[in-house]
Amino acid sequence: MSATITISSSEIRQIFQPRTSSASRFWELAQKANNLAVIIDARWDHILPETRELLKIFAYAVIEPPQGIKEIFVDFLGRFYLAFTLFLIVLKGEKDSLFVYMEAFQRLLNAILRGIEREDIAYEKALSEALEETFAGLETSETMTAEEACERIRAISYKAIE
Repeated sequence: MSATITISSSEIRQIFQPRTSSASRFWELAQKANNLAVIIDARWDHILPETRELLKIFAYAVIEPPQGIKEIFVDFLGRFYLAFTLFLIVLKGEKDSLFVYMEAFQRLLNAILRGIEREDIAYEKALSEALEETFAGLETSETMTAEEACERIRAISYKAIE
């Protein structure tokens, strides 16, 4: 049985570009972002391809650094606006709702990126091979520091990209 999931692009825009800074609005957007993250995690393969592409565009727009002078300037203005908004939120005592929204936004972003990773067969294969290699030499290996583990994960990702 195949089911498709339609996600309204206006709801996605609201999550990624909130217009107001009231506490109740942040709580509402956080709830929508969390709900969308759950749907994406559970049903990525059933989401319409056009919607998946839109989600990918949003995710990459968030994580990629700005290119060119115009984008850098727009990014600077956005960060200035965000800093000013954060200042007002702290003054109003509404920082809890903002933190919940930020966590939900990050959860949504991670869900989209996990969905993208699941689509990449080469990445999945490289990850499986690395896990098998790790578990095969588990008894003879030394303890890794957090930095060494991060470096190993990066190397796996770069290998999959190549």
